[in-house]
Amino acid sequence: MKVIGGGGFAAVWRARTVGPGGFERAVAVKVIRPGRAGQKRFQDMLLDEARLVAQIHHPNVTQIWEVGEDPRSLYFVMELVEGSSLDELRYKAEGAGKLLPLRAVLRVLADVCGGLHVAHELSQNGQPLGLVHRDISPQNILVSHHGIAKLIDFGIAKARERLAGDTTTGFIKGKISYMAPEQGRSEELDRRADIWAIGAVAYDLIEGRPPFDADAELARLAALVGPTPVPPITARIPNAVRAVIECTLQKDPNARYPTALALKEALEEAMIESEIETSASECAELLKPFQSNIQPQGALVDSTAPAETGVPASIERPVSSTIQAQVPTDKIELPLHRRRYWPLFVGTAVLIPIGVWMLQSAQNGAPDVSPAATGSSPSVGVAATQTAQIAPSQAASSPAPSAPQPSASSISTKTVAQPLTAKSPTSGMPSASATVQNPKPASTVQVAASTAPKPTAAPTPRPTSRPPDDDAIE
Repeated sequence: MKVIGGGGFAAVWRARTVGPGGFERAVAVKVIRPGRAGQKRFQDMLLDEARLVAQIHHPNVTQIWEVGEDPRSLYFVMELVEGSSLDELRYKAEGAGKLLPLRAVLRVLADVCGGLHVAHELSQNGQPLGLVHRDISPQNILVSHHGIAKLIDFGIAKARERLAGDTTTGFIKGKISYMAPEQGRSEELDRRADIWAIGAVAYDLIEGRPPFDADAELARLAALVGPTPVPPITARIPNAVRAVIECTLQKDPNARYPTALALKEALEEAMIESEIETSASECAELLKPFQSNIQPQGALVDSTAPAETGVPASIERPVSSTIQAQVPTDKIELPLHRRRYWPLFVGTAVLIPIGVWMLQSAQNGAPDVSPAATGSSPSVGVAATQTAQIAPSQAASSPAPSAPQPSASSISTKTVAQPLTAKSPTSGMPSASATVQNPKPASTVQVAASTAPKPTAAPTPRPTSRPPDDDAIE
């Protein structure tokens, strides 16, 4: 299977149906793209196209055989056309330095007009549906290897009682190069808009450019909706054919052919008058040098490889609605069934934070033994270190006065930066030999002076620089 085409909201896959007794048939499957499969608007557009095309019974319109629903997407199965679009044929001819034969182009467009007329005439309960294709272009006209023309892609067709409706009123639908002036102005359309599109395709294939050509789409649109008429055809073609094309490209809808059937008859009469009439089999022979090759099993040759008489693989092409597959695949791409994978999503969301926390813990090394974590008072370790560094004679002479220790809850951000001194119990004066430096960095020992209980200090004796007063001694 491989992607063989597609548009803005759906992709077309080449597939194969199998049945009992070795029954096989190549088919095309149109599937909504994964990013839009869950949107009701696009589901309605696909169902509308299937419902409309199923009512068109004509050999020049692709047939729809089945509509199905997968838990992840809607799809329909339709006829597979073994061949190429006019867009592909035209660019392969240009790559070979040629133009498509005029008689083959006119034969294909006349056949398309036959199928288009049947589509325009669709009715429901005796009331016409007013169907307008709105996207007739070289990309949406296929030519089989037998020379049979097929009109495809009714995805944006205008019709009464569509499920999707025209929800984008005021927006332009279609390709500017081939749309009618009234379509570019977002006005009410009828079948005559498709008549213009057939003439614009003929003009493009004969002249090598659309009727209103410019570097920017906005410039094309301005020329299309303005009063300027379509430039005359400069190529050497029969006058009868020129007159038919000029009639289809009148900016006034009333000046065009009223129906696609009238245009079909005019084209065939012009071909007979110009003696360039041809059949489908002759058309197949004329276009054969520009067609895609077919392998014996019916699988298309890789589109990325250059054809013998086609466009080189490196040729630059404008944006087209036809999407060529780069590599074959074994299955049709559908959106994920999200409800099947919700346990994986939940488990991932839970495990990621746990993994990050474990990684941070491993990088930090040993567990935290800060005073807040152990619940011990920082003054205990400081007091022990101070006692070990006090001179033995002073430590033995009398014990240091005890002071209440701050609790663990009194740890705060006040830094003890000054040296600690031990006072003599007898004289109350600081001893030089009792000066103790804090053994830990100042930033690691923090005591809250405002919350810790103040130690009860011994009364300081009066200076001994003079003898005490005898009257004060009892």
